[in-house]
Amino acid sequence: LGHRFLRYELPESFSDHDCLNLNKTPQILGVPLDPPLLVGVIRRGRAAEMIRLQTYAAFSLLATTSAVYYAFSSREQFYPAMVYLSSSKICFVLLLNTGLVAMCTTWQLVKRIFLGTLREAEVEQLNEQSWREVVEILFAVTIFRQDFSVAFLAMVAALLLVKALHWLAQKRVDYIETTPSVPMLSHIRIVSFMVFLLAVDCIFLSRSLMPLIKNREASVAIFFSFEYMILATSTVSIFVKYVFYVSDMLMEGQWEKKAVYTFYLELISDLVHLFLYMLFFVAIFLNYGVPLHLIRELYETFRSFRIRVSDYVRYRKITSNMNERFPDATADELNASDATCIICREEMTTAKKLLCGHLFHVHCLRSWLERQHTCPTCRAPIVPPDNGRTASAQQHGAQPGVQLAAGIGAPGSEGATSENMNRRQAKLEAAASAASIYGRSFAYPPTNTLNSKL
Repeated sequence: LGHRFLRYELPESFSDHDCLNLNKTPQILGVPLDPPLLVGVIRRGRAAEMIRLQTYAAFSLLATTSAVYYAFSSREQFYPAMVYLSSSKICFVLLLNTGLVAMCTTWQLVKRIFLGTLREAEVEQLNEQSWREVVEILFAVTIFRQDFSVAFLAMVAALLLVKALHWLAQKRVDYIETTPSVPMLSHIRIVSFMVFLLAVDCIFLSRSLMPLIKNREASVAIFFSFEYMILATSTVSIFVKYVFYVSDMLMEGQWEKKAVYTFYLELISDLVHLFLYMLFFVAIFLNYGVPLHLIRELYETFRSFRIRVSDYVRYRKITSNMNERFPDATADELNASDATCIICREEMTTAKKLLCGHLFHVHCLRSWLERQHTCPTCRAPIVPPDNGRTASAQQHGAQPGVQLAAGIGAPGSEGATSENMNRRQAKLEAAASAASIYGRSFAYPPTNTLNSKL
């Protein structure tokens, strides 16, 4: 019971060896629980689950062995015994149950060898995605109902287990990338795991393509072929992403092009998945009907690809003229402010100044723009919209202050006064834009107070 409640109260990166390093004592239903006791609760819960699985597997194997022994002892020949096992409903159910237990045992063995003990975040993700995938598989079964058979169910079960292993591989790679120190055994395990998954994908893909090439007609093999194509491309993408992480780690985090290459990798991966999903959708639609189970995946892939393309276009637009768009900070500005770059936490001798007045390294700013387009300090847009910078701010009640600043900094002012007014205008625009982003949660003083402080 405690193991199941802890699933909702422990941090995402929690594991057994983290129990003794918790900053605060976890609780179960509001009752404090000491870390040593927490270790025992989690291990006993996991051990109980394994014991239940082992007990069920043992009884299943015993029942199947008894049925097979009875069939061969009563029929005395191989063919009549096999006919009896396939025609008897009880024996058939026992054989199916044993096959399912064998698949689950294989899955547990692979998980134990390559991943070890799963973290709570991985278990949560596995449960959530499993239910969603089961629903999509049910929709797929309705499309291929004429091909419904025991072999089809076995292939569907194998596909679900292989997909679950791919989810765990992606989650484990993400965890390794965010962990400061990772033992060498974990690296060896995850690399071996991805090679194993790629080999499994290729084997199942070849087995699915063989009927299509041989018969040259549409069948349920189309479904499994495209599924394993997508899984294989996902495995390659995860592996290349992991190679980027290892390369950056060997360079002690000084590889400036890592984010760029990662972005291109994700963009190409989304493009390949979008092409495969569209091809799969057309193939199923022409031969069977509307594939309802593909609509969500097709939409999410298209949406992800569109967002990445728009981010790339915006990034190229901003970084094409960074030297002209963002002026260099002067020595007085560096001395007047904290000369520490908030992105890399290192001292700045040269820096670029944003419209909001904050200073950053040029390479750090370029790296930041690959993922975000707001100031790391104040979250104001780095480049305000071209047409009406304060249009969104006017909807949140910031119109008077912005109009006042725009009137003060109108063209025609010269000298130091004009420079100060333009700086005021930029700060007011940044504050108004930040207010439009945060909405009601952003509290800012009236306009006259801002002008007096600036």
